[in-house]
Amino acid sequence: MGTSPVNQAIASLTPILDRQSPLPKTEGAAARTAIVLGIWFGLLLSGAIVFIFWHPTAVRIVVGWIVANVFKMFPNQWTGPAILLFVVFIFPATFLATTIHELGHAVAGVLAGFRFNSLRVGRVQFDRPFRISLYRGRGTGSGGWASLFPVKHDKLILRAIVMLLAGPGANLLSIVAIAVFITTKNSFTALFIYISLLLGLMNLIPFRNRAVISDGGRILMLVQNRGRGERWLAMLKLLEEMRTGVPAEKMTPEFLAKATAIEDKSPDTVVAFALAYAAAFYQRKDDEAARLLETCLQNFSMAAPSQRLGLMSDAAVFQARRRKRIDLAEQWLADMPQKAEFPWLRTRVDAAILEARGDIEGALKKLDEIEKMIRAVPNQALREISMRNLNRWKSELQMFPRTGTIPPVTLSHA
Repeated sequence: MGTSPVNQAIASLTPILDRQSPLPKTEGAAARTAIVLGIWFGLLLSGAIVFIFWHPTAVRIVVGWIVANVFKMFPNQWTGPAILLFVVFIFPATFLATTIHELGHAVAGVLAGFRFNSLRVGRVQFDRPFRISLYRGRGTGSGGWASLFPVKHDKLILRAIVMLLAGPGANLLSIVAIAVFITTKNSFTALFIYISLLLGLMNLIPFRNRAVISDGGRILMLVQNRGRGERWLAMLKLLEEMRTGVPAEKMTPEFLAKATAIEDKSPDTVVAFALAYAAAFYQRKDDEAARLLETCLQNFSMAAPSQRLGLMSDAAVFQARRRKRIDLAEQWLADMPQKAEFPWLRTRVDAAILEARGDIEGALKKLDEIEKMIRAVPNQALREISMRNLNRWKSELQMFPRTGTIPPVTLSHA
């Protein structure tokens, strides 16, 4: 299929979107493991250095208690049953420590003026209002998360710091609670203390693992790097606007400007420019939308697995619905994995291709399939946002005849 001179000029500015350049490669499992081990080693080394050269009374008391009590909780003789029991205890101890960490974020966030959205611990996910499900997505670099949206905007930096500190703080407070209130201690208690200590302290260190930025990284961002801190807060505000039903093209321009003011190799760049892409798409600013989507694709390796699939789906839908490049849309679809956390991301590409071919009836049937998938999503915010976009797409298609060729440019995507 040929392209007009205008489309050719645009294509030269979006090489990944137009399949002229490959997507950036994501980090391999070995590289990710090396990063995590490096962080753990750095934490232990930093602790040792601090204790050697700077050990005030409070530090000596804490370290002395750990040495005197925690190691006594481990078995005196490492027999076969003792080793097996110790290994079995690792999983519930980790789950409990992670739960306390994420609940700390959630409870403190709600008290600080945030709205609870979802919480995940391992594969168990809790969504607002009271839905429990199994998380089926691929790894994001985190054993859990707490998702909250800001309701109040005054003193947002301070309230965000409180929410971020509450996770590690909950882990450290749980260790104190064990020391004060629990008299009978065993291997499980020892493991829980050790994991809680690691989880609490490690999350205070600024680092990024895959698509996740640590609590310490976020806090440092808010207090030291004004631009990146404001970008993250602007993203939270935009997501809250979407949750409350604000159409993408009517999201606050000031928040969009702050969200896209910085372009760096980080997960925040992907999310910020994806939000700006949605706004430009619905405003029918195709050139700007293509540029913003290209930026997201350039930072493809920084995104979470579900976000990466979403970017590929957006690229295919954009090519089909806006540029009528069915060939490029099909290439994107061919590269998308068959199984995904959100299966409708492939189906929406099918719908966009059918629309580009003029098969409105077929496209609407695909959108009906998507509706059934979306209604089964446990997360309320995601379900409502996706349904609003889907219904908008349906209403636009219903404006055209069910047979024949549709106009070359349509208005929006789901």
